[in-house]
Amino acid sequence: MKFAKLIFKNILRNKRRTLLTVSSLAVSLFLIITLATVMRELTRGSETANPLRLVARHGVSLMFDLPGSYVERVEKVPGVELVTPYCWYGGIYIDESKFFAQFAIDEKLLRRYQSEIKMTDGEWDAFVADRQGAIVGKKLSQMHGFKPGQRITLKSPIYNTELEFIIHGIYSGGEEKTMFFHYDYFNESNPPFAKDRVGTLGIVAKSADDVPKISQTVDAMFLNTDAPTKTETEREFAQSFEAMMGGVKQFMYGIIGAITFSLLLVMASSMAMSVRERTAEVGTLKALGFQRFTIAWLFVGEALLLSVVGAGLGVGGAALLYNLVDLSLAIPFFSQFVPAPEALAIVFVGAILVGIASVAYSAWRVSNLTIAEALRRVE
Repeated sequence: MKFAKLIFKNILRNKRRTLLTVSSLAVSLFLIITLATVMRELTRGSETANPLRLVARHGVSLMFDLPGSYVERVEKVPGVELVTPYCWYGGIYIDESKFFAQFAIDEKLLRRYQSEIKMTDGEWDAFVADRQGAIVGKKLSQMHGFKPGQRITLKSPIYNTELEFIIHGIYSGGEEKTMFFHYDYFNESNPPFAKDRVGTLGIVAKSADDVPKISQTVDAMFLNTDAPTKTETEREFAQSFEAMMGGVKQFMYGIIGAITFSLLLVMASSMAMSVRERTAEVGTLKALGFQRFTIAWLFVGEALLLSVVGAGLGVGGAALLYNLVDLSLAIPFFSQFVPAPEALAIVFVGAILVGIASVAYSAWRVSNLTIAEALRRVE
């Protein structure tokens, strides 16, 4: 750029102001990226849902369970590939601070139901063969130090039972902070009120066309029973949980909007002061033959350089930190905590637009002054 050296020198005239402006920009963008990543994780369940999977639960609430006999009946519905019980155990490992998700499932069908789960065949066979066997996600093993062959005990306040498990494998893919174990082992230890009951039914359809038909057929089948069902796609099921957050997403969008507006004010104030301080110099530049368009772009160039540096530090710092440090290990129910590339790009471009907007009026006003007005103006 022809005037790059001049722009750079003008920025360094007031090093303290430049440092504070760039710092405020970097910190603000870092916070925006963090909030955007949180919102992404809150909706990850619905975004990554398998279109062929459905979930059948009690029609009244998840607080109520379903008869175990529903599994065989749903298996006979046309278009159904497989059905597995899915039961939340809610066990406590050592103390409540070490809580994690645990599900009793049909161990023979889990690998087909959740095809995203990856583990060695040897570990899988050992898990299926052992009634007390369990598998845990990679991140869960990192959080609690679980290893194959380790015995752990979980005590459930829901069922008032205490079960011992032998970990036979560490899986990757899908939700890696979950433990799976045998439904039969879970069921035989249950008190009478929970015997032969299931929390939800995990259903896999043979094709996308079968999904709505299965949902309608299953719900119609149990409509007039004491345990009616509500069958929905995995995406809809996840969205029902996301809806429980109420206005959290709107609140976060509001915070992001407030940060962006504050950032615009900070940048505008900084650039306005810089322009006012050099009004007399504008008259000198015009006297030397500089056109008003060139003068305006000198100020815009300063704002752009500040924006790029601040955005590079804020956006780049957030991307680097969250890719190097897996914060999902410290945040319950977050499968990962990595900013989306599109979010990084949007925030970076947004920072540049804020920089242009912050100086646009001041640059336009001062560049339109006559030589005499600029030279005699004291601001």
